[in-house]
Parts: sequence; structure tokens; C-alpha cells
Amino acid sequence: MTSPSPAAAQNEANGHTVDDNHVELEDMGDKKPALPVEEDIMQLARLGEIAAMEKLFNSGKYDATYADEEGITPLHWAAINNHYALCHFLIQNGANVNAKGGDAIATPVLWAAKRCHYYVVNLLLEHGADPLLTDDQGFNLLHSATLDGNVYQLVLLLHQDIPVDIPDAQAHTALMWAAYKGYPSCVDLFLRWGANVYATDDQAFTALHWALVKGSQGSIQKLIEYGADRFAKNNDGKTPATTAEDMNTTRQWHRALSEAGYNKDGTPKEFPIPWVKDTRWFLSRFIFFLPFLIVFNGVYLLSHYPIYISAPLTIAASYGLQWAAQKLLQWGPSNMRSIHHSPFLAGIFAGTLFWVGVRWITHVLPWTIKTNFFANVLFAALYSLTTYFYFFTMQSDPGFVPKSSSRSASKAIIDELMEMRRFDENNFCINCMVRKPLRSKHCRRCERCVAKTDHHCPWVNNCVANNNHRHFVLYVLCMELGVLLWVRLMLAYLDNRDTPNGVQCNVLSDDLCKILNKDPFTIVLSIWTVLQLTWVTMLLVVQLLQVARNLTTYESMRGHLTSHTPADALTSFVTTGDTSQDVADGSAPTAGFGSGQDTGEGARKKPQKHSNWEHWKRLLGLDTFVATALQGSQASQARQQGNPFSRGVITNCKDFWCDGAPLFKRKESGYARIGGDRVDYTRLYEVPKMRYQRAGGRYETVATEEEGN
Repeated sequence: MTSPSPAAAQNEANGHTVDDNHVELEDMGDKKPALPVEEDIMQLARLGEIAAMEKLFNSGKYDATYADEEGITPLHWAAINNHYALCHFLIQNGANVNAKGGDAIATPVLWAAKRCHYYVVNLLLEHGADPLLTDDQGFNLLHSATLDGNVYQLVLLLHQDIPVDIPDAQAHTALMWAAYKGYPSCVDLFLRWGANVYATDDQAFTALHWALVKGSQGSIQKLIEYGADRFAKNNDGKTPATTAEDMNTTRQWHRALSEAGYNKDGTPKEFPIPWVKDTRWFLSRFIFFLPFLIVFNGVYLLSHYPIYISAPLTIAASYGLQWAAQKLLQWGPSNMRSIHHSPFLAGIFAGTLFWVGVRWITHVLPWTIKTNFFANVLFAALYSLTTYFYFFTMQSDPGFVPKSSSRSASKAIIDELMEMRRFDENNFCINCMVRKPLRSKHCRRCERCVAKTDHHCPWVNNCVANNNHRHFVLYVLCMELGVLLWVRLMLAYLDNRDTPNGVQCNVLSDDLCKILNKDPFTIVLSIWTVLQLTWVTMLLVVQLLQVARNLTTYESMRGHLTSHTPADALTSFVTTGDTSQDVADGSAPTAGFGSGQDTGEGARKKPQKHSNWEHWKRLLGLDTFVATALQGSQASQARQQGNPFSRGVITNCKDFWCDGAPLFKRKESGYARIGGDRVDYTRLYEVPKMRYQRAGGRYETVATEEEGN
């Protein structure tokens, strides 16, 4: 990072990697021990043999302060090989935690950090390891950890009060290194921690310059969103735009500018409607109500013009309106730039619901009120309940997990998880800085952790989770029954209408043509409404099955995503609101942290690309239905894996439907029932245990300590 040229930058980066690997991966095979293994203290340290090490110390031949000719101590080898117990043993016996050794002249904590052994790192820090000591290249612990991109290790270090903007020998901050390496999650973490986005190195390069060297659009966009100077010049007078040209990353630069709300020249985009002050508020409502017009326009064209004219016109008009909405979203917030990340799909359902209601009141009801009185009353009830539960699910708090009140509170959580050896993606959210309760998930759309999350539903533009899951199922159930009843009323309505005379159709037979011309708008609208039964029916079946098994959609589909086969990799757009990669927790690396493997940015899987057919399968819920059916057919496998929250079909259904919460009001956030016992899912960290009642001959749940806190 001493030159803006790609060759020089790459050479320096490669040079650092080679030196580090020389420290980490020194060829031990070339250094055959001159002594038997049981008398070779370094070999015992590599192997983690505590008993043999203690015997060696008792013999008086060595002690914990021993160092070879390169300054390497047994603690170095124990740290880099993740021998936690041996590290603790050596420290207790007087090992120097700040001893420098090896070609890089690094301390044991630097060695441990290079392999992402952050339990060992935490142990060494607790016993006096100095995180600000540097190696021969001037890298301290924070810089070294940044180069590996392990976000969890960085979170641990930042909570040790290490200055986030501390520079290395060339005045590079950790933010600059994260930007140069192309780690968007690390860049985001440093920026949220308060890293100085305007800091410059000894050549006046900012973090934005170095992000453009790598060309990571995510890193570039994060820096721009946090206010990086888009026109800053280095000592050679080069701006970020010039650096992008030199590094051949102009495409990423322009895309990041556009996503952040700027033109290609770096100037802010001007919203085309000058009187709009709150862009998010305006766009959310505009995109939500636009489908009202799209549905009406499509139904009107299809019902008033021949099919060979109306069909192309409908497709063109709908696509044009959607295209206009997509273009307008360019001025919206970064998390609303995609049409699928906006309330568009929710507007499609709301628009259909609105026009069905209008048509029922103005046409169907007057013609059928005498002949089908009770059916109309029942339809009115179902329509009202569908509308109520729909908007309730959309507007309610799904069960957000409370965020930490301060950094000290987050540090206490991290310390507790470190002690329990649970500081990983399953138990801690790096976005919210909170301990993740069981069955929770961080939703990238809502930007919060959600307790007992089921899925993020695009049809209600909200997460469906503990607080509104029952209302969502009732919404789908009432809609299913309402559509079926609407069909019954439509048939009665058409029977009561007079058959028009002298009508002709180009495609349909005369009999069908006469029926269609009784009320073409209402019939086409009804056909569009009945089409919704495809995804509604499958979604209802999936939801009811999962309620009976006390299983959420996220839990069900996550099991299928662990496989690489196409059948098991299916996920539902209906029940997740996004592509398959969104089913997995967005904050979690893919590798396991307990194994000490690479769990940084490099371990993340690349987003999968999906065809239009796959998107439609998710949109209609076909893949979720199939996946659930497959899981149901694998009953023996499911029994072997077990569901710790299931208490039997009857009890599961009773817990879901009769949890004591009001049906038409907001429930107390986070609270639900498992086996009849009240639990708080926002603070549930252990599975409620079961106890056996001898008198009744059955098992009962035993509340955990966390539930009572």
C-alpha cells in the first residue's frame, strides 16, 4: 500500500502475505528434533501435550520462559496451533505473553490472530498481552486481524478499547486495510464503530482510494454512504475517480455512486419532484399504490379489447409502469433500490383486494343480496378479516430483539459468550451487537434481529415472526376462504345477469362469449383473483404443517440449503421474500468458528444467480411446497435430527392458537408458549428442558433461568 499503481500495491500485499505465511507455516519437517519428542519442548508445544510439558518443567530442564535462537517460545506454538489449555498452562507457569519471535518478530497473540483463534487471543489479552505491540512491518493486532477479514475477531478486539484509527508505520488505518482487501463487512464494522473516513496515509490516500484499488463495490459504497470525500486528492493530485481509471475499477465506482445516490461525476442526484422532502416516505407510498393502477389497467385492457391486442398492451403497460417505478427508486435509500426490496409486491395484493371490494359493492352485491344473502354476509366478514389481518401483519412489530444500550453492555455479552465458548454466528449478531436468542435471525431487509423469525414476506412488506405469525396465518386462511366464496358469488352473479344479444368474440365460443360479455371486467378480475389461489393454497398448507410441528420456515428451509443438490437447495420467495442466499443468516460466515478455520470474508459463499423460472417458482411458492413435502416424506430422518421445540401436534397447535394473547390486538413482544409454559423468545437462549411426571406418565417443560430473567 505504498503506491497507487496496481503492480506496486499487489507486490506489497503479496510481500506481506509471504512474510506472514513464513511465520505461520514454517516447515517443521525440515527441522528434525535432535531430542526425543518427550524432551523437545517446542514439539510438545506444537502438539499441545500438557502432561508431557508439565513433566518436562518438573525435571528442571526447561521452564515456560524458554525461547529458541529466533525468540520463539512454546507459547507462540501453542497459540498458533489453538491449544487453549496449553496456553493457559504456560501463562500460569510464567510464560511471557509479550515475547517477540520469528521472522516477523511477532508476539504470541499476533500468531494466534493470524489463524483466527480468537478464544486464544482473548485468553492472551486477559493475561496482559499488549494489542498495540507491532511486528517487523509495523502491524499491531488490529491491523493483523483486519488483513484476514474475520469480523468476529475484529468485534472482539474493538471491545478491548483498541483505538479504531491507530495507524501502522505508513499511516494506514485498519479501515484502509479493510477497504484495500475488499472486505465490505469489515469496512461497515469500522465505520459503525466511528472510524475516521477522512483519514489519510503518508501519501494522502484515503480509505476510498484504497477501496478503488481492490474494486470491491460493497466497500466503495459503504465509504460513500458514510460521507467519504469523493473528490479528495492524494499527493499526486489523483482523486478517487482518477484512481478508479488507473485501477480499471470505473464500473464499480460508478455503480457504487449510483447506489449511494450520486451521479457518475460524484454530484448528488436531484429528486425530480422538488416539493418532496422525505424521499423514503414518498417512494414507499408511491410504489405501494402504483400496483393499484397496474391491476386496474391490466384488467380493463383485457376485458375491453380482443386478446391479441389487450395482452400485448397489458404486458407493455405493466412493464412500463414497473420500469418507471424502478427508475424512480434510483433516488431512494440504498436498501430500496430494487423493486423487490420495496412495497411493490405488497401493493399488488392490496390493489387486487381493493378492486375486488369495489366490484363487490358496486356490482356483485346488488345482484346477489336477495338470492345469496348469507353468502354475502360471510364474504363481507372474510373480506374484512383479510384486510384487518393483512394490514396488522404489515404494520406490527414482528418481534425485534432489543439492541444493546451501550458498548459496555455489548462487551459484557461478548465476555459471557467467550467464557461459554459460544462467540459465533449462531449466538451473536455483529450487526445488532446482541446475543442472538434461539430461533432468531438477523433480517437484512428490516436491519434488525427478529425473535422466532418465520420469514420476511414481500406480500406484507414485513417480517413474519413471533408477534405477528398467528395474524399472518389468519390472513392467509381468511384470504383462501374469501377467494373460494368470491367464486361462489360470481357464479350466482352471472346467473342473475341477463345474457347480452348480438355479441361476438374472435377466440371464444358463442356460449362463453355471451357469459364473458355479461360483465367482462368483473370476470377478468375474478380470474386474476382465482390465480392467487396457487401460492395462497401452498403457503397455507406449508404454514399449517409447520405450526403443527412447531417449526418455522427459516428452520425448515435452512436444512435444505445445507445440500448442494438442486432439489434440496430450493427456497421460497413467498416465505422468505428474497433469493435463497437470504434464507441463511446474512451476518454469518459459512465456515464453523469452533474449528479455527478461515471464517472471514474469504469464507463467504458467492451469491447464487437464479434464472427467471427459478424466481417465478419462488414467487408462486412451488419450491417451498415441494421442499416441505420432501421433508415430510423423510420422517425417519427428521426424527433422528429431532425438533427440541416440538411437544406433539396437539400441544404445538394449542401453543400457537391459544397462547393467551389477544386475537385482534398487539401481543406482548416476544412472549409465546412452549408446552404450555410461557417463554420470552427475545431472551430465550437455552431450549426448555423436559421433565417426566411419573403420576401422569408424560414429559413436561422446565423453564430455564433465562426465561425468568
